[in-house]
Amino acid sequence: MALYSRPRNTRLLVVSLVMASLITITIDYRGGESGPFEVAGRGALSVVGALQGAVSRVVRPIGDFFTGLAHVGSLKSENEHLKNEIQRLKEQSQESTSLQRQNKELFAILRLTQNLGLTGVAATVIGEGIGNFEWTRTIDRGEADGIRVNMPVVSGEGLVGHVVEVSGHSSKIQLIIDPDSAVAGRLASSGETGLVVGQRDQDLTMDLVSPEAKIFAGEQVITSGYQTGLYPPEILIGTVSHSVTQPGTLTKVLALRPAVDFSALEFVFVVTGPSEP
Repeated sequence: MALYSRPRNTRLLVVSLVMASLITITIDYRGGESGPFEVAGRGALSVVGALQGAVSRVVRPIGDFFTGLAHVGSLKSENEHLKNEIQRLKEQSQESTSLQRQNKELFAILRLTQNLGLTGVAATVIGEGIGNFEWTRTIDRGEADGIRVNMPVVSGEGLVGHVVEVSGHSSKIQLIIDPDSAVAGRLASSGETGLVVGQRDQDLTMDLVSPEAKIFAGEQVITSGYQTGLYPPEILIGTVSHSVTQPGTLTKVLALRPAVDFSALEFVFVVTGPSEP
């Protein structure tokens, strides 16, 4: 009896499963989208979707991190390239600014020499005086270029000084701010004359000015001419900053701000002969 009961039970189980499947399909078909299984499916889908979103939010940064690691070499190379490009543009801009400044200085020299009818040689400053007792500059022109001792030197801003030493291809200039320098000057407005003396890095002083002379702040002082000194006439020396009348003296002393910025002197013009008519 036991041998025949197992097959019967198996057939009964199979029939039951088939019937249950048919009933399930029928109920789901008739219920449509509102059927219990469809509703259960949508519920399951919502649950699964929420789980997928949560997993994605956790996994995506990790994936992006490993993706970024894969491109670190490329980003580093690109960053280095951009740094080099920025540096190149900076250098190009600085070079352009320097060229513009040089052109401006050279044009100022040309304009000054043309206005005064001066002839000479343009030169570049290549060195400064050594020590606190020598206020000089060295230029890259010398005897081979026709330069001689005592020749006047100007820049586009005004009077620089005069040549004190010459070699084959270089020369030394004594600046007007040197205490040993003395230039015959004249007030541009009143015509009053005096002697302009260097005071190193301080304002120039103009001595021997008449105490009755009317002085205005900002008034220009120019060279008085060849007759009383080394320099051509009408070259700007500086402007009056203030005046002092010393008690017991018969003259007035003026303080002059130099026209030339000696700290940034780069190009000069050595006057090799008298001014032309």
